[in-house]
Amino acid sequence: MRRVGPNAWAEIYFWGCNPGFVVTEDGVVMIDTPQQPMDAVRWRERLQEHGPIRHLINTEPHADHILGNAYYPGVEVVAQHEIRGRYEQAIPSMTSEERREAMKESDPDSVWLLGHPSYPPNPPTRTFEDELTLQVGRHTFHLVNLPGHTRQQTAVHVPEERVVYTGDNVFCRCKTFVQEADPWDWLDSLERIGRLDVDVIVPGHGEPCDHSYLSEQAGILRRWIDAVERLVDRGLTEDEAVKEPLDVASIDPYPLAQRLFEVWKHLDGVNVRNLYRRISARRQAAG
Repeated sequence: MRRVGPNAWAEIYFWGCNPGFVVTEDGVVMIDTPQQPMDAVRWRERLQEHGPIRHLINTEPHADHILGNAYYPGVEVVAQHEIRGRYEQAIPSMTSEERREAMKESDPDSVWLLGHPSYPPNPPTRTFEDELTLQVGRHTFHLVNLPGHTRQQTAVHVPEERVVYTGDNVFCRCKTFVQEADPWDWLDSLERIGRLDVDVIVPGHGEPCDHSYLSEQAGILRRWIDAVERLVDRGLTEDEAVKEPLDVASIDPYPLAQRLFEVWKHLDGVNVRNLYRRISARRQAAG
């Protein structure tokens, strides 16, 4: 666990995303959850040593950020309003037989917690569209929808701690996922993050960083756009573009992080497919 502010922490070693929390005079505010059930339960116990958990903020709808919600029963979940629908759509897969069988191999200690009656689904119940401010004790939590990695992507800025939790709009020195991203919105959001008066940026994956990494993150996105634009310019179909060999290391030189390698063996292909569709749609709209 990393201390990222006087009263703020992030955990960068769990399977999945980097969850974080802030300790206030009135309890704990969580940002995202551990993905694996046993990690989530143990982390809850650790956080409760600092006080009651008042809020759980989800920064995006992807599984590695929301699967742990169930293991915080009674905690209010706060999120951008579209995340609630995505969570509800994902409920059947959260306790599916497919996930159970996969977990027997990857995390057998957690299997018994899947679908446990003490831990029913816990979707967001407090939602917002563009921005929301929470005041907890003497701490302020500015939640801002910054589309990019997903349309629902949310940054959590805690000015008293001089920290922002960006979710997956920042992948610090690990492979960037653009499988459903709008890369142009993402670039705009990185500029907005860069204008925040903070000392520490907690990324969705990878080590905590500062403003200096944002230009590198933007460069990875621009190189992905350029690479797929060249495939479109050659007149390749979407399927042909996905199969076309790419020097991905020259686009994004970093490895997959946090044991995501088994889940995303075909990451480069889904990145290309998403960008191909978005580039084509953008050109069509421009006439």
